[in-house]
Amino acid sequence: MVDVTTHRRNLTIGVLSPVVGGFYFGKVLAGIARGLRAGGHRVVAVQTYPADLDRDEFPDQPPHRPIAGLDAMDGVIVVTSAVEHDVLRALDRSGKPLVVISETVDDLRAPVVTPDNAGGVRAAVEHLLQHGHQRIGFLGNPRQHDLAERHAAYEAALRAHGIEPRPEWVYRTRDNQEAAGAAAARVALDEGLDTTATIAGTDRNAVGFLRALTDSGLVLPRDQALIGFDHSDGGARARPRLSSVDPHHDRVGELAAELLLARLHGERVGPGEHLADATLVCRESCGCVDGTRTDLLVDGVPRSAGTADDGSAAARLAAVARAVLDDAVVLRAKPRPGSAGSSGAGESAVGGWVRAVVGMMTDAAADATVPTSHSYRALADRTAVLRPVPEALEQLVPVVRALEAELLGGIKRRGTTGPLGGAARARPQGRARALGDVTTEILVALSKGCTHGLLVRSGHLERAMVDQYELDLELMHADSASLRHLEWLPRGQAGPAAIALWVPPGGGPAGGVLEVAGVRGSAAGQRLVGHRYPAAEFPPRALLSANALSFVIPVAFDASDWGYLVIGGPVDTRATSAREKYNHWAAMLAVALDQEHHLAALRAQRTELEEAARRERRLAEEISASEERYALASVAAYDATWDWDVATGTVYFSPSWRSMLGLPADDVRAADPDEWIDRVHPEDLQAVQVALAAQLGGAGGSLDLEHRLRAADGRYLRVACRAVTVSDGAGCPTRMVGVMTDRSDERREAALRGVFLTDRSRPV
Repeated sequence: MVDVTTHRRNLTIGVLSPVVGGFYFGKVLAGIARGLRAGGHRVVAVQTYPADLDRDEFPDQPPHRPIAGLDAMDGVIVVTSAVEHDVLRALDRSGKPLVVISETVDDLRAPVVTPDNAGGVRAAVEHLLQHGHQRIGFLGNPRQHDLAERHAAYEAALRAHGIEPRPEWVYRTRDNQEAAGAAAARVALDEGLDTTATIAGTDRNAVGFLRALTDSGLVLPRDQALIGFDHSDGGARARPRLSSVDPHHDRVGELAAELLLARLHGERVGPGEHLADATLVCRESCGCVDGTRTDLLVDGVPRSAGTADDGSAAARLAAVARAVLDDAVVLRAKPRPGSAGSSGAGESAVGGWVRAVVGMMTDAAADATVPTSHSYRALADRTAVLRPVPEALEQLVPVVRALEAELLGGIKRRGTTGPLGGAARARPQGRARALGDVTTEILVALSKGCTHGLLVRSGHLERAMVDQYELDLELMHADSASLRHLEWLPRGQAGPAAIALWVPPGGGPAGGVLEVAGVRGSAAGQRLVGHRYPAAEFPPRALLSANALSFVIPVAFDASDWGYLVIGGPVDTRATSAREKYNHWAAMLAVALDQEHHLAALRAQRTELEEAARRERRLAEEISASEERYALASVAAYDATWDWDVATGTVYFSPSWRSMLGLPADDVRAADPDEWIDRVHPEDLQAVQVALAAQLGGAGGSLDLEHRLRAADGRYLRVACRAVTVSDGAGCPTRMVGVMTDRSDERREAALRGVFLTDRSRPV
């Protein structure tokens, strides 16, 4: 790796990732962080997908929203489909150093780091061929770059062995999740399942495929052998346990970090793919029912690691150790007294671990030397630090026993350890007994070291559950101030944290400006509360963790988008879905902000309704007083009144109104407006409807018109209709109150008076 200590100031490196946790994205981030933090650089992981991802379905493209922090990053690593291809091209052309992981577009100048997809799949195909399979299928979603490479390698490997792949052997999935694998299995079963073995593009697809086949009554691997790709914990827990290609996602991240630093320091890094090695881990699902074995692969070719590949048990131990232990830390080797290599050259952590185990056993075989109890405890601790995978112990025990048998054979054949050197200073029986005792103690130490990680993980899971429970309760009861002051964060959260909301709050990312609403765990960051930043400049350095990875996660849920949550802390590499804890925190915060917003809106609405009710009561009192006064006048004048409730669409017609039309006066039930409208003379109907529509539409003034109205006996009365409209606080009509007066007699009298006057003017 590039020696970053000789170069310029500490850098801020951005990692754009769909999500920021889980066995894939989390391990890639962990590898990137290890590669960059060693030089003191700040690492900012920006999640580009929303926090409320469906646990069973993963979208193909990120949402359209501003990407946080791009202008503040010295270099960028883009992981898979974190950004759209147009954005990726723009980043590539911007001149900012860029490295891409497992995604490519045409004419991309940046280097692309991928696991050895072709080599891993080729090794898996050849392994299934060794088991006697010929009809081998492929399960996956070839639209994603890595999956497309794996599918192409599957077809090439079959053709290399004279087998032409068939279209019906490809079981396509909509995404890389378990549910999609199960759906593909059901389709394959309906179509007859023409294969005897399948290679899955991801472990999660494979686990769903396996469960669906098992639920249908098939027995794996008898009826269908299966190999996945990811070496996830979920595959190790499946029954039968899933054979899988381990692409070592953390090493992919480390290689990406190394290439980015080289570009930042002016070194030329060629475009195109840069491969990280892979390991084929064989368990029961492929047919290897007698145990687990591993092959380290480079472009599909098995090799050993850590020692020369001489076929010895020590070489085999090194290969298995590199597959099951984390070979990331660089230790300074302490030379054994009297040994060569006392220059103190550096070696990998796994290399030092292998040297320690082999040294203990060869010393016992050479001269019956037995290590101290402190040495065994140190080996157990060293094993735990290397973060062994769940099945590490069962893989290490056979190769340690094989090394014991090899050394014991040397003792029996020659009375010495043979090529491993040294004249015997003890009898063969004593050396053999010492070798057996040392081997037993080594296996006990390995057992302690391997189980320690599981116990620690169990403790972490329990702590995480408690934290999530407390956090959910805090968010349920938090008010606006405590939400923004981050008082709801778990007490165990030691790193800095901040929340920044879009301006205006709740308005979404359209404006592209964020305001720091609250900060916790950073005195310098506290001074930034209230400051506003363009999304491309957020977060500022004062909000970043100086000692850990900084995560920037969208506070978004469903249709709402509030801004970003910034958290400093360790990456989660064990979650089997996108639901890692920081993602969960952001999703729950978005829900709490939604709830707070809705409650504020309800409180405002309640205030408005209370004011409207007060206005309504005052109006009702005024109307009541007016009605009382008008009732006396109406009785005196024999006028017919009506009251139209616009909201309910009902009209109250007074007894005098009903009597005027010859209807039963004692029927005072609320009626439909059609009781009136249907009685209007056809020639007058349009004028009445226009006048009423104008009143209901908010026209000023009162209603005053004259029209003909059909009585119960079929004759038409000439009525004068006058009314006023009552509106609410928003100006919307709520009631119309009016009176009708029968003017038929007046019209008849006027007509008779006209006839009389006409007759008087005629000569007799």
